[in-house]
Amino acid sequence: MNESLRRKELADFLKSRRKRLTPQEAGLPGTDGSRRRTNGLRREEVAVLAGISLPWYTALEQGRDIRVSDSVIDSLVRTLKLGRDEGVHLYMLADRKVPLNPIADGAYREKANPELQRIVDQFTHLPAYAIDGQWNLLVWNQTAAELFGLSQSKMRDCARNLLWLLFTDPVFRGRFAHWETSAGKLLAAFRTAYARRMEDPCLSEIIGSLAEAADDFNAIWERHDVQCLRDNLFQIHHPHAGAIDILSNAFYAAEQDDTTLVLYTPASVIDEERLKHLQDRSKPMLAEAVSM
Repeated sequence: MNESLRRKELADFLKSRRKRLTPQEAGLPGTDGSRRRTNGLRREEVAVLAGISLPWYTALEQGRDIRVSDSVIDSLVRTLKLGRDEGVHLYMLADRKVPLNPIADGAYREKANPELQRIVDQFTHLPAYAIDGQWNLLVWNQTAAELFGLSQSKMRDCARNLLWLLFTDPVFRGRFAHWETSAGKLLAAFRTAYARRMEDPCLSEIIGSLAEAADDFNAIWERHDVQCLRDNLFQIHHPHAGAIDILSNAFYAAEQDDTTLVLYTPASVIDEERLKHLQDRSKPMLAEAVSM
């Protein structure tokens, strides 16, 4: 989007949201009964409520070339009572980086939810799990638990992180037949995502912890490889089902923009049969699933 078009879109968006909001909805005292010539709020009312100067806000609505800080955008989101998607849209129009957890609707959302668990459980013979923007496991189905050796009881805090499991958990790590190749692919994909979220302190903490805990993490991380998992074939060695070739497929949740659903599909008919065998093995684990 060119700059003049972006500024016009920003100006029009602010005007439209100002005009739809009544003084009463904005928390202003009641009017004196006289007819207002302006639909919704006046510019000076928005400026006062947002804590910014009237000339500066007017310049925004006129599409002039001025820079907007995150604190001003936050204030306008609250003042204009914007929903979450509207708040994200305002950040983008203002040419600002969207916060990791933008305040919209008055609260931060929960990352994991029962509906997400129900979604992954629908894939009965296909391993599936969901991760957040830091690659923490949010939910997983029983086939994934059986395939990767995931255990709800032993995963707490950073131990739920997919990279932490890949480099430090002997069971999870041991399921990858060609561990170094697989770790290289996954870490390259993580670095690609990391470049978009470098300001996230949780990611820095994860990287620092892994650097101290695993020497082989440092060796791979220092390559600076980046890749969006186009080569998504992994071979898993299961102690009972044997070698299983699987393809990873990532889907992004529109309503949860830092949540990714990862679904694994078999690379061949033989691999499909072996995954079905895992599903049969996972059925006795239903009691553990209920407690999750």
